Amino acid sequence: MTPEARFDQAFASALQDRKNLSTFLAGISQEAASWHPPDGEWSIAEGLEHIMLTEEFFRHRLLTLLREAEASGNWNNAPANPVKMSAAALRRREQGFVPAPEELVPRGHSDFRALRQALLADKEASRSTMLPYRSRDLTRLVFPHPRYGERNLYDVIEYSGIHDALHQEQMERVTRCTGFPGR
Repeated sequence: MTPEARFDQAFASALQDRKNLSTFLAGISQEAASWHPPDGEWSIAEGLEHIMLTEEFFRHRLLTLLREAEASGNWNNAPANPVKMSAAALRRREQGFVPAPEELVPRGHSDFRALRQALLADKEASRSTMLPYRSRDLTRLVFPHPRYGERNLYDVIEYSGIHDALHQEQMERVTRCTGFPGR
């Protein structure tokens, strides 16, 4: 598969997960989004804020990694035998609970409607930011993670969509809680 095809495939997967999340959120009111479940899970608004913080973090970190590779000419930072969690395993939640880093914990200071409206544009901004590297083979440029392993940049792009899908599952659980507005 060409680098362009891998790039397009990874972003198509991530964008589909983002579209699914957007469709789900279209039916959620501000009141419902702000409701806090009694079990301590994040509200839907907090989950969305976390997703948007993570997207910004993802975009910044990947761009930094790409620029460093470009400046050094080293497009291979992968270990000899990289080990990674598969996308399918991640979707099945085999990684278990992964706490959000402090900088990605929602603060409750964001407007749910504005974030919801920005969802698709934000994913497209990540794609546009990385577009200059579309023809570059990114299979040996890895972004290590203590739980997910040494994922190449195509994996990271796909995983960003899976992240959306996993948080959508969490949001769907919130809608099934007793006391959820409109239930």
